[in-house]
Amino acid sequence: MFSGSRDNTIRVWDLDTMECIETLYGHTSAIMSLICWETYLLSGSMDGTIKVWADKESGHIEVIHTQEEGHGVIALGGIHDEEDKAILLVSCDDSCVRLYDLPSFEERGRLFAKKEVCAIEVLGSKGIFVTGDATGQLAVWKLDGKPSSLR
Repeated sequence: MFSGSRDNTIRVWDLDTMECIETLYGHTSAIMSLICWETYLLSGSMDGTIKVWADKESGHIEVIHTQEEGHGVIALGGIHDEEDKAILLVSCDDSCVRLYDLPSFEERGRLFAKKEVCAIEVLGSKGIFVTGDATGQLAVWKLDGKPSSLR
């Protein structure tokens, strides 16, 4: 299990003993969101970066990619399109949600809200996800069959 902290660290926990077995350093501000995707850990921070972490041969988890956002990262979500391509949903403190193709981080599109999107929740495997912003408004989104559009 992983936990992010306002002290800029990520802790790795042993679920059997409930003890911290490793502390990950790499962000320079509060960790706001973590998601495990396949064999990777993705972390978003108010330092304006997304970091992709992986197990290395040394037995430690290390950063293998850093994506600069230029805005504080508030929430992360992951979804697959109709062609089963991975899409990362990234909410930033500029009231924008960016959609990135993975693993390339090529921007696929943006969604805009009245205020910061504080939560992203993926509903099942049908391309549907929900965003909740700081005004209290929820929006339900569905990926179209076209790779670069939403409705």
